[in-house]
Amino acid sequence: MRYIQYGEKHMEIVLSGIDSISEVLKSSDDAEKASLLLCLDRYLDPWYGYNLPYVDEIFKLLEYFIISPNDKNLKQDALHLLTGYASSPFTVLENNLDKIEPELIEEVQDAIKDISNFT
Repeated sequence: MRYIQYGEKHMEIVLSGIDSISEVLKSSDDAEKASLLLCLDRYLDPWYGYNLPYVDEIFKLLEYFIISPNDKNLKQDALHLLTGYASSPFTVLENNLDKIEPELIEEVQDAIKDISNFT
């Protein structure tokens, strides 16, 4: 079981914009990545009422995160954010299925199929 938490620092990163988010997700610190992904859940969830103007860029960044060399658990966290909150097709994932680990491929294909059914 993983214990993940986020704090004010992570909230500031999200509010600072896409470049700050990208910097953390491209870092080598898996604990910080996990905390930021959890924090993103708060900012992407419509219940909280945040309307980040760069939300589409976050979704695209999460797609690239999933096809990049990252921990599988973190990739799965990113995929859950996409499937929970994205409203556009996952073209980066669709075009890079060969870069998805076998353990995640079915979930990615289901996400692509689910989004395709709504467009």
